[in-house]
Amino acid sequence: MIRNDKIELINLLIRPVISTDIYYIKLLLSDCSIFQRGSIDYSMYFFSFRPNIFYIITSKQDILGHASIKQWNINNHNIISVFMLGLVYVRYDYRKFGFGELLTNYVFNIKSEEINDIHANILTEHLPFYIRYGFQISFSLIGFVGKLSEFYNRKLIVDEDINIELYELSDILDIATYDHKIYPTYRIEYFEQLREHIYSIAGYVARSKKTNSILGYVILNFSQQFIKCGPLYADNINIALLLLKQCASDYDGFMLISLPYFNKQAIQIFKSKHFKQTDIIHRVYKGNQIFLNQFIFQQVFAITDDWFSLI
Repeated sequence: MIRNDKIELINLLIRPVISTDIYYIKLLLSDCSIFQRGSIDYSMYFFSFRPNIFYIITSKQDILGHASIKQWNINNHNIISVFMLGLVYVRYDYRKFGFGELLTNYVFNIKSEEINDIHANILTEHLPFYIRYGFQISFSLIGFVGKLSEFYNRKLIVDEDINIELYELSDILDIATYDHKIYPTYRIEYFEQLREHIYSIAGYVARSKKTNSILGYVILNFSQQFIKCGPLYADNINIALLLLKQCASDYDGFMLISLPYFNKQAIQIFKSKHFKQTDIIHRVYKGNQIFLNQFIFQQVFAITDDWFSLI
């Protein structure tokens, strides 16, 4: 009763985000780990990776929370809509009032007639809320942090057919095609936005010398504190390690990486290199579409948590 009375006194309003809100939302998200650790900020997230719907919850002139949702069509021939719940965030001093649940339900209801499947990326402590509303876990990412230089002296299998090259603008089409074999959407626009709007990135591509086909790629994202590894997709673990060794030869510092929990071999490699475990992020879904499955993780080696929230 006390909580409900407080909510009524606050005089809440839920409305769409407009451009003049961007500065104030950036302030709201200043203590959000995704934006603290990333080289991205909210304005980049809004203009470059814009979800279909952005909403905020306000009281008078104060923004108390934010939520968004994005739609994908994952089948080019028989269009299947999948909705992804984006960033749901409530101001620290207004938590425990149910604002996050209120915003989440509001965003869900807007598209309720169109939703076939809906997904979200969440931390372990938020699982009970989503499970209560009928969500299931499709996969999880285990975060690690450690020194990138640990891979510099790694002894690897020599493959004369593999050539490691810098990630260039001209690689985007080939990478998007390769990526489509792993990820269920053809993300050419994603890679173009990545190159255009995120300046503090570097990357490498593994190609076959015989066929010039892509065998794997890695993109690094830099912040003041960390080098973040991801996405990192490769045909096998040796190619993934070749890409990491190339990263270590050119850059030095602490690296953040998130590994699919299915990829036990990759997890063991990072543990052996004294990487420490950080947060676990879960992909939950409601509906019939399991976005990624266990077989896929034979090729997915890393997705950083901040990138993961954008894709």
